[in-house]
Amino acid sequence: MKRVVALVVVAVAVLATWLALRPVSRAPSGVAPERPVATAPVTIQEPEHPDTVLEARLRAIVSRAPGNVGIVAKNLANGAVARVNPDTAIPLMSVVKLPVAIVVLDGVDHGRWSLTTPIPLLPQDMHPRGWVGDRYPRGGGHLTLHRLLGEMLTRSDNSSADALMRLAGGPRAVTEWLERHDIHGLRVDRPERALGNDWYGLPPGADTNGTAEEIREIRDQVTDAEHDSAAQAMLLDPRDTGTPEACVLLLERLWRGKLLSAAMTDTLKSILGRCRTAPHRMPALLPRGTPVARKTGTGGTWRGITVAINDIGVIHLPNGDDVAIAALVGAPWGPVPRAERVIARAARTVFDAWSGADSVRSGRR
Repeated sequence: MKRVVALVVVAVAVLATWLALRPVSRAPSGVAPERPVATAPVTIQEPEHPDTVLEARLRAIVSRAPGNVGIVAKNLANGAVARVNPDTAIPLMSVVKLPVAIVVLDGVDHGRWSLTTPIPLLPQDMHPRGWVGDRYPRGGGHLTLHRLLGEMLTRSDNSSADALMRLAGGPRAVTEWLERHDIHGLRVDRPERALGNDWYGLPPGADTNGTAEEIREIRDQVTDAEHDSAAQAMLLDPRDTGTPEACVLLLERLWRGKLLSAAMTDTLKSILGRCRTAPHRMPALLPRGTPVARKTGTGGTWRGITVAINDIGVIHLPNGDDVAIAALVGAPWGPVPRAERVIARAARTVFDAWSGADSVRSGRR
């Protein structure tokens, strides 16, 4: 038995010596050695289940609406979805403030600043109306990043938006961030001040460094003919537009925690849940106390036509499901409340269809 063990030991030693001394295979001269191929992360597409009955009901609402309407609703719990004109590009107006907020909070996640960082207010950030512009018409002073976020999202304050857009790197930086995160169909092209100036018909750079008071004076000098031309042009301008489909994708990925850290996601959800603007849109016909986190957008009205009336957000249903909805109404004619009623009816129709304990669990009704 000892002789067998000795022979095994010798054999192992010989094999180890041969492996150590054998020539190593090398790549030919001038050819780089092979390296492991890094595979791109696979994006898992959440399953969807079209709800054709709900879609028909929404289509009936849209057919009687004033203006160009697109609506997308998606149940984030079970994938049920209803779409009407989902790829129609409509002026976003203040809906652009949501992606601005996301990009700013991504900066918090990466340590570039914090929620308590004081942000300087510059004269060119200020707008004639709004909490910030009214208190700092010439700029000056500082407000914390968190305070500006709150004003921008709950009151749709334009001065806060332009200060935070400047912090984020400008409109192009916001759009590029969206594109890098595979969110297409949302364009952020101008600060709020430039957008307003274009609607009035001011030439580019007319008030580059003007204060809120100077903006008001310059806009008051615009003739009706100049305003007519500018307002009509904005209805056809592809800049700062978005589709309902892209808006719902943004909401879905935000709510699933795929864009920001858990802490910053919760922060943003909380602020959106305190939205004070346009109460006659998404929440108007919902049962009292229904949780809704949202961002509105409202364009100017001239000669009876409004640039756009929008509302996007997430409704928390009684059965525990979250539903992302984007309702965009482009160029509605007539009174603004009429367009708002379209959004309110659409939200209530979705609520009624999906709030039951067993509604659309299989994706069909």
